Amino acid sequence: MNGIAPFILLFTLLMLVIYYLIKAFSANEDSIQSRLEHIREDGQTGEETIYSKPFSERVIRPVVENIGKSLLKLAPTEWIHSMETKIIMAGKPKNRGVKDWLTLQAILILIFPGGILFLMTQLHALLKDTLMVTLAITAIIILYPNMMLNSKIRARQKEILKSLPDVMDLLTVSVEAGLNFDAALSRVVEKMPGTLSREFETVLQEVKVGRSKKDALYDMADRLNVQDLRSFIGAVVQADQLGVSLGRVLRIQAEQIRMNRKQRIQEQAMKAPVKILIPMVIFIFPVVFIVLMGPVAINLIDMFANW
Repeated sequence: MNGIAPFILLFTLLMLVIYYLIKAFSANEDSIQSRLEHIREDGQTGEETIYSKPFSERVIRPVVENIGKSLLKLAPTEWIHSMETKIIMAGKPKNRGVKDWLTLQAILILIFPGGILFLMTQLHALLKDTLMVTLAITAIIILYPNMMLNSKIRARQKEILKSLPDVMDLLTVSVEAGLNFDAALSRVVEKMPGTLSREFETVLQEVKVGRSKKDALYDMADRLNVQDLRSFIGAVVQADQLGVSLGRVLRIQAEQIRMNRKQRIQEQAMKAPVKILIPMVIFIFPVVFIVLMGPVAINLIDMFANW
């Protein structure tokens, strides 16, 4: 029982640290609840305000922020720029920046490999096995942020490609009904919620504060990195500069986007037989082979055994 106690203690400490880290990182400073608490705390003294906050806000969060600031100074500029681009393309999950992702990665590297190293040492594992497991877990933690961001980027792009034809139809109908492009974008934001609508809302807000429509649209194309959307934005900007009928341009773009969507579906359908072949070879063909050849093999074994 004494040998199990260190493992229980280590597991409990790891779970507590992970809980407070997740709580600190997932705290939303802009939520209604936090603003109500801020209003309520205005009438309290400084000491009362500090001690009324949870442990994760008083201790864990300041430590995490200080670690992030220190790591951000040491990180290469190119890596920071690459991470910033990926975070923006992923929609800035949980409203966290490069510093937060870098801090979480560093703390996990310190916690998990250290804990695994301690456990492997307590189990008297071989040094080679201990190093291999520790290095493997460290590599997974290092690659995890990029993998997670890439997954979110693909999910956003897939959602945009799925909703883009319907958005284009609504834009085309609105412009042909007499609305200008900004009013048509406002109608899309109002009637069709989703990632693309939120991006259009950002464009409208940037235009309202004085930014040119061309720059706002091109920045949105860079953030989303969807080829169909980039082509649509290029056509809209060119039509605006040349004075071409925007309704006709939008209708042509809508037809082209639906044609591209149809071609992508056909391409995926043509790839399906090749993708199905691998699980068939691994899982289905061996079973069929056993069912067909099993009785023959048994008869051959009996025949040769009687000789």
